[in-house]
Amino acid sequence: MSNILDYLDWRADIPFEVDPFNEVDSLVLCELVYTAFDDIVPGPGLKDKISIEDACNLFFEKYSKEELLAKTNLTKVAPFLMEKMAGSVRYGGMKLSGFVNEIDAIDQLQFAACTFHLTDGTIFVAFRGTDDSLVGWKEDFNMSFSNGTGGQRKAVEYLNDNFSSTMRPLRIGGHSKGGNFAVYASAFSYSHIKDNILNIYNFDGPGFIPEIVQSQEYKSIVSKIIKFIPEESIIGLLMYTKAQVEIVESSNKGINQHDLMSWQITKNTFNRRDAVAESSLVTDEILKKWVLKFDYETREAFCDIFFGSMAASGATKFSQVTSNKPRMIATFTKEIQNLSPENQALVIDAITSLVAYSGESIKNSILSKISKNILSKK
Repeated sequence: MSNILDYLDWRADIPFEVDPFNEVDSLVLCELVYTAFDDIVPGPGLKDKISIEDACNLFFEKYSKEELLAKTNLTKVAPFLMEKMAGSVRYGGMKLSGFVNEIDAIDQLQFAACTFHLTDGTIFVAFRGTDDSLVGWKEDFNMSFSNGTGGQRKAVEYLNDNFSSTMRPLRIGGHSKGGNFAVYASAFSYSHIKDNILNIYNFDGPGFIPEIVQSQEYKSIVSKIIKFIPEESIIGLLMYTKAQVEIVESSNKGINQHDLMSWQITKNTFNRRDAVAESSLVTDEILKKWVLKFDYETREAFCDIFFGSMAASGATKFSQVTSNKPRMIATFTKEIQNLSPENQALVIDAITSLVAYSGESIKNSILSKISKNILSKK
């Protein structure tokens, strides 16, 4: 079993002139953007840059390896990728700039991006996926009814503001929500920026509502998109896409396959699979059936109420909601009971419908218990 850490060991001494930029390099950079580059990488704007060597030194002066390893998030390995990259021939001398990290509860966006200036003369823009903030998770849900979330619009601005006057070849990518941002930003950026884009990499990111997929903007860049999903993908199958989809082997199971560190590699390519697992197809069918039951207005109302109820409990992070399941169920039930009869009916209909569509697959899940708890209090 080999992952991107192994890849960095294999390819450390091979420059881009010998082995050109490939799909695994793009995955490395999309994982690297999860590093806490705040106050290390210059930004906004691309005028000021920092080498990966200097960024690495500053980062590990600021954070100890012990505190990084103590974290529980799946992306805690990102700084250790940087350490390997900084000492390599392949990535040594790479410059970083344009780091942005914003959370805006009013505009309901969680957005982070970084620009990597590679030694082969190309530029790679990586958009970060969802963090632990409730705002970030709500934005994910907003994609099910919106023509452009706050983060999606911010991603367009990022490309337009930074690359309107450059003719250098661009690659755009991201993991999870970041993959969605990469596609959206590329589609709705200025036409001359689109002309400079070589490839758009979407690593297990959700798709879009039909109106976006059917738009001329999306169609203008769809041939440049490569979407990679693991065998048991859930997030990457959400909503719709017309892009080329490649299926990758993972060493994990279920939702944990979303972790990029589990994706399997041989030499400079991913280990491919012919089809997604049956469990993914079932989950995708359940979610699409559930979403199609509600129009955009109802989806928006449900998201506002659902996340508003979580916030009313005092939570600002998704982990605060999920860390104490009994408390979450009790708090959420209480908040739903305080809603108007109309909003109560909307939430109950949405949750019980999903439970009904899912059958045995979520029989003992938190969602099923919330549904039973709410109905028992009526």
